[in-house]
Amino acid sequence: MAEILIATERNEKGKAARKKGFIPGIIYGKDIEGKSVNFEKGKLIAFLKEKGEKSKINFKLNGENKQGIIKEVGRDAVTSNIIHIDIQEVTASEEVKWTIPIIFEGREKLKSKDLYIQVYLQEVDVEGKASEIPNNITIDVEKLELGEEIKVKDLNIDSNIKIFNELEDTIARISSSQDTNIGSEEETDAGEVEIVE
Repeated sequence: MAEILIATERNEKGKAARKKGFIPGIIYGKDIEGKSVNFEKGKLIAFLKEKGEKSKINFKLNGENKQGIIKEVGRDAVTSNIIHIDIQEVTASEEVKWTIPIIFEGREKLKSKDLYIQVYLQEVDVEGKASEIPNNITIDVEKLELGEEIKVKDLNIDSNIKIFNELEDTIARISSSQDTNIGSEEETDAGEVEIVE
């Protein structure tokens, strides 16, 4: 069962909410008046660590269970602490535009073969029903060999979902340790979030 976070309506400034241990946010949607809310800091941070900053989110507001997608996570420019969150409330059948992170699995196996992955694209822009859009796209790179590429057209994604990226765009390429351009191999996996408390 998906975790449900509790959102409470907020009548105070965001700074005051943060002093009380909350992360302030805005919830808005189609034909929905925007609401200022608070989320319990610890629970929201734990959720973002597990699910990432671009994911669906189930929450309860005024006793009603709702679903949304995270549109923006605001951070302090100095400390990088999370200070705000924007959520678009959606229904399961609602058509939405969204950016899905790409997660690469099997990197350690590549390293054991002295191979590395050069990442050129860490997310894709899509449109579809909220219920059909995944939180992320996982690509298993374990069995790939030197010189192989992954393109947008290779993604395993429901045919009902429209992808706005060019189908021939390269997502990643497998390189050897002798390649001088392997810096992107060490990039943080798309969808992960580093939390500084």
